[in-house]
Amino acid sequence: MAKMTARSRAGQKAGTKSLRDRSARWHAQLQRAGANFTAAARYMSDGQVDVDALTREFAMTKAGLAKLVGLSEETLQRLSRLAAPKTQQRLRDMLEILTRVEPWAGGMAQAMGWYRGQGIPALGDQTAEALVRNDQADVVRAYLDGLAAGGYA
Repeated sequence: MAKMTARSRAGQKAGTKSLRDRSARWHAQLQRAGANFTAAARYMSDGQVDVDALTREFAMTKAGLAKLVGLSEETLQRLSRLAAPKTQQRLRDMLEILTRVEPWAGGMAQAMGWYRGQGIPALGDQTAEALVRNDQADVVRAYLDGLAAGGYA
């Protein structure tokens, strides 16, 4: 086994701290948005969305998941593209919305059904899926904030 130098230990610690910082920032964003921390955490791995956990939970392929969030089929197959900020942001947007809807939908599977199939009248009868696919997750978040504050659907 190779002996670790002080420089390699410092690099390892810095890398670990960086991942922890990113993960902590993301969890803080979820908590500010009112998301259920424990439900979202089960899909996180090293500060990034765990695609394998999502595909297992929803019984879909990576190509299907990519299509769900508006990415090309190859995006979730290649590690370099999977780690890209745009890819991770789309997956986080979907996950945050699902996590916020889960308590009143009755479970994560039901939340996915709402996400994919229920048109939102206040948003032109578009589904949350269509809005996230078009980079409009903030509109869905605002809608959910309004519902949480006691607004009408």
